[in-house]
Amino acid sequence: MSSPDSPRVAIVYRLDRRGGVQSVSYALIRGLNRLGIVPDVLWDLEPDWDTLAAQSAQANFRPLHFPIASRTIDRLNATLTYLAWVPNVLRTSEIRPGYDFYYIFFNGLLVDDGTPHVRYLSGPPLLPQLQEDTRWPFKAARGLYRGLLRRRWPAFEYHRGSNYVINSNFTAELFAEAHGERLPVVHPPIDVSNRSYDPADLARRDTITFFSRFVDFKRPEKVIELAAQHPELRVVLMGGVAPHRREYFERLQRLAAERGRADIHFIANPSNEQVNAELARTRFYVFPAVREHFGMTTVEAIASGAVPFVHDSGGQREIVPVDELRFTDERMAAQFAALVSAPPERLNRLRAELSAHIRRFSEEVFVERMLGFLPFGRAPSAAIDQGRKMDAVRSS
Repeated sequence: MSSPDSPRVAIVYRLDRRGGVQSVSYALIRGLNRLGIVPDVLWDLEPDWDTLAAQSAQANFRPLHFPIASRTIDRLNATLTYLAWVPNVLRTSEIRPGYDFYYIFFNGLLVDDGTPHVRYLSGPPLLPQLQEDTRWPFKAARGLYRGLLRRRWPAFEYHRGSNYVINSNFTAELFAEAHGERLPVVHPPIDVSNRSYDPADLARRDTITFFSRFVDFKRPEKVIELAAQHPELRVVLMGGVAPHRREYFERLQRLAAERGRADIHFIANPSNEQVNAELARTRFYVFPAVREHFGMTTVEAIASGAVPFVHDSGGQREIVPVDELRFTDERMAAQFAALVSAPPERLNRLRAELSAHIRRFSEEVFVERMLGFLPFGRAPSAAIDQGRKMDAVRSS
């Protein structure tokens, strides 16, 4: 429990499942715990207490009510999910008043005047996937939101009275294009404490690995295509599989068999131990998603000693600043073949350079920035100003 004199802090996000934003939340909770603060998690689903314990993160839970429950929305397709979250916009006065500070990872929250808070965005409020999807059901849903619903329920809007930070330079640029304002960047934290790069272990690394949620826009089928061309390499596809994604997961398994790689290891909802074991065996980490906003699993793979091979777009460019390790679809196969045949000395040099590069994405850097927004020591606005100065120094 927090001490009686500790500030009351709320984390507004769901922690009942694993994901990138959840990992960000765990790191923040650990940082708050070090200050003697045990925050309250606000959502309509309890956190996964076992995961919280495994993450060495201590938090309490206070339920809130959405007009449409999260569990109901989880069962919908993408178009209906988009519309279902619209009426779930809430005011802080409707959820839990009385907190000294709110860390908000859910944009559909209207902050009352004078509420101390910061919003952490993993992308612009209206995500590029939502803006660019040209399928007619989604275009119709988007038109319905913009034409009739957004004024009353601004779920996907930029709330200009809020304090915002954003997760990468790529998403900051998208945001500036959409809204004419550059937000300070706070990169997501990567816990690298139990990972290491060992130049002597390259010879025993024999695996191509994909590690992410199993959703179509992550494009895991591209890894299966590569695997078919490299039967000499072991292949692992692992990551979160939500119940409504099970059919997609099974379809990928059938595709692997059709391409002659029924031996691919598919691991649904892997444990931390499984993830660490597979990354320790990974020679090439392949991530084909286009315009990924950042890419935390790429950083984890690099920290574990893997050579990344990622799509040449989005936040992946910030993580992998090496041209030969970034591909377009047209160059993917030839580029990867060249990488596979590269001499060990070259691969180890790349591993060493990237291991040094990713130190800027450490949990310590993230926590220091995020704790700076708390209303003791300095005001949130001052912390944001300091963040802008740090970004300007880095870019120069």
